[in-house]
Amino acid sequence: MLMDVPLLVFLHGPGQAPPNWQDVVSAINPDQPMVAPWLKGLKPSDQGGFDLDAAAAAVADLIEARGAKQADLVGYSLGGLVAMETAVSYPSMVAHVVAVSTPIMPSLTALRRQRAALKLMPARMFGDLPKQQVIAALDAMLHVKEIDYAALRCPLLGVAAADDPVGQSSLTSLAEQAGAVTRSLPGSDPDLPAKHPQELAVLISDFCADFLEPGVDADH
Repeated sequence: MLMDVPLLVFLHGPGQAPPNWQDVVSAINPDQPMVAPWLKGLKPSDQGGFDLDAAAAAVADLIEARGAKQADLVGYSLGGLVAMETAVSYPSMVAHVVAVSTPIMPSLTALRRQRAALKLMPARMFGDLPKQQVIAALDAMLHVKEIDYAALRCPLLGVAAADDPVGQSSLTSLAEQAGAVTRSLPGSDPDLPAKHPQELAVLISDFCADFLEPGVDADH
């Protein structure tokens, strides 16, 4: 039986894993159907590298497999690009998109510098994620195709740190190219799911105004 409310899907960023969303998920009504999958191509056991189209198709498959009519997609950085590509490619399946600290035109110079720095770091500094997987995630950012933002048909919210120049530039681009609603949270660190989980959860809940009220069953 299909769920009458959209499934809330959280998509992680490069060099991250699904648990990076835990603090945000914990701040949202637990009755709301939610899932935080691996981005296809970035899970340590995945083969073949990252491809934006394949990652979007995997999100669409997940929505269908979970029995949802639609989904609200929340993505951080690369996850935000996957969320928007999913909405463009599978418009009937996506109700809302929230793009958090998502670079519209990634700085290739900055990404290459970050990649070079990561290669010099010892493997123990990468925690549970293999070093090569983190570097592969950055490589994915270097090869993401251009998204047709004007083709987005669902409501879009862009969120960035107030003192993050890349994030603020991206918000301007999203507003101009996709008619996005934009919001800023304090500070310069783009990792808003870690730095401002409560505030981010409120923005998501208010924007995706189709969430369940506490105690309401998702299936009817």
